[in-house]
Amino acid sequence: MAFHTLTWLVWMAAAAYTALTNLQPLHSVVLIVATGLVFNQASRGRLEAQGWGAFLRVGLSVWVVSLAFNVLTTHIGARLLFTLPRDWPLIGGPITLEALLYGLANGASLFAILLVFATFNLGVEMNRVLRWVPAGLYQVGLVASIALAFVPQMVVSLDEIREAQRVRGHRFRGLRDLVPLLVPLITTALERSLTLAESMEARGFGGIMRDTASGRRTLLRVATLLGLLSLLAGLVLRAVSPQSQSLGSALAALGLVLGAATLVVQGRAVKRSHFRREHWQASDSWAALASIVSIVLFVWIRQQDPTAVWYYPYPPYSPWPTFHPLIGISSALLAAPAFLWPSARQEQESEARLVEGETL
Repeated sequence: MAFHTLTWLVWMAAAAYTALTNLQPLHSVVLIVATGLVFNQASRGRLEAQGWGAFLRVGLSVWVVSLAFNVLTTHIGARLLFTLPRDWPLIGGPITLEALLYGLANGASLFAILLVFATFNLGVEMNRVLRWVPAGLYQVGLVASIALAFVPQMVVSLDEIREAQRVRGHRFRGLRDLVPLLVPLITTALERSLTLAESMEARGFGGIMRDTASGRRTLLRVATLLGLLSLLAGLVLRAVSPQSQSLGSALAALGLVLGAATLVVQGRAVKRSHFRREHWQASDSWAALASIVSIVLFVWIRQQDPTAVWYYPYPPYSPWPTFHPLIGISSALLAAPAFLWPSARQEQESEARLVEGETL
């Protein structure tokens, strides 16, 4: 792995926050280019890249379908492109430039989110991400890591099954022809899940909960429930009552503190095994620093001018997207891992140090 897991987590937080909160299409394009550079570096020599590449192609297909649906069904806007016969159900009427631009903007935001997700999962190893999950939540982290790895494996299996069916002369002509594809796909997924479970059990993977007194377990459950209720009450107060912002913030903070405390106490009852310990390198420092500067700059601009990341092309607003240079810089900083990516020799040396540490 080229970078430390913590570096990838910081990068993921910055990139995902930018992708989820930004609606300006020009900013999304910069983010897609920056993330695409990192994805290209992460995919070199990785077999999983085929599955995530297919996943992104599905995302592009969804983008095209949603764009066509938005253009054909939203007949609002001042700039007319052409008009379909009004007697056509649903799609009949004016086709406007605003609907086209809005569909492109939404599709760019969606594709940016998918690309960030794919790049993170391709660049990091899920078993190392588990090490950073709180010990009290090891089961949740394990389930999440398996679920994340399921998507590319399923896509790769589907491509292999389709290729095998083509060799046998199978041609897809309708829904009934899905059966020869779905049955082997489900069987393969079940076989992989059983193999994964057996290999994890053989390696003693996961935490082992020590014996805990019944009274202590009850106290932890009550504290967890009170923390969740306090957090929920605080968020609801902040959302529905402007006069109770301070009380809502206090309740939410109390819920977070209770939740963190119960996680720490529960984590002490879990024994965790560590085999390969990662080493922090100079490239990790620079990549993490670039990600931190990116998210800090983006949040600061968003607080100063919320309209910088907001886009709505329909009247009475202008349909033309705007571009904030500082947001473009913050998105471009997320390409730092691509330029700091260690060479093949450096990666081999790093892997050798990990193996040496494991042997010792």
